[in-house]
Amino acid sequence: MAMEITSNYSNYAANYADIVKKQDSKAAAEVKTSKSTNSKDKVEAYYEQLCKKFPQINFNTNGGVLPSNSSRVTVNLSYDCLKKMANDPEFAKEIEWNLSGEVAANSMVYGWAQRDGVVLGGRTVTYDANGNRQSSCGGMRTANTGNGNGNNNTDKIQKKYKEEEERLLKARKKREEKEKIAEKQAEKKAEEEKAAERRAERKEHMEKLMEGTYKVSAIGTDMKSVTQNIVEVVSGTSSSTGGSFDIKA
Repeated sequence: MAMEITSNYSNYAANYADIVKKQDSKAAAEVKTSKSTNSKDKVEAYYEQLCKKFPQINFNTNGGVLPSNSSRVTVNLSYDCLKKMANDPEFAKEIEWNLSGEVAANSMVYGWAQRDGVVLGGRTVTYDANGNRQSSCGGMRTANTGNGNGNNNTDKIQKKYKEEEERLLKARKKREEKEKIAEKQAEKKAEEEKAAERRAERKEHMEKLMEGTYKVSAIGTDMKSVTQNIVEVVSGTSSSTGGSFDIKA
């Protein structure tokens, strides 16, 4: 009988361990799925926010390269880059700064093309997984295409537009950095002026205190509060309720 009880107990223990193991595996799978879902939801939520923030931009995050035209800007944004933006606010801030100039850049490139008598078949803008930006113009045609020098001309114009666009972005960044520095300097100057005003008020108050005779009155519920009111009135550190003073020449 003892052997039978031991055997039954051993079977029960083995079954229990197997059940617990399966439950742990199921729980781990649920946690993993939950994390994956939450991560996906976070990226989708950020993507929706990004589209609302830049309504003039069509974002392609499905791979491949789609072109922009003169009236509509398309940005080919790597999904890995999008995911990193959703999880790294500082990285997102940097990429969003670049995105904020895409509409103006596209307009300028097509403006340059019109100026130079160039027809653009399309313009592509891509951001890779690390947020590196690339832009290029495709299907370029000029009035000189038929004289045998068309390819050379379009290559030169392509290079020229790329350099002008990079110069434009650098100038914009430099200008905004200067504006931030100027703003900080203005804030610092305003704080210094306020501090100087406070020092002047305290100085004026002390000079009057030294030159004249004060009659000070203060009201309080006890000696401590009365004394505190007197000190505040004389020192000028607070406009205390219940305290006042007169200056006698």
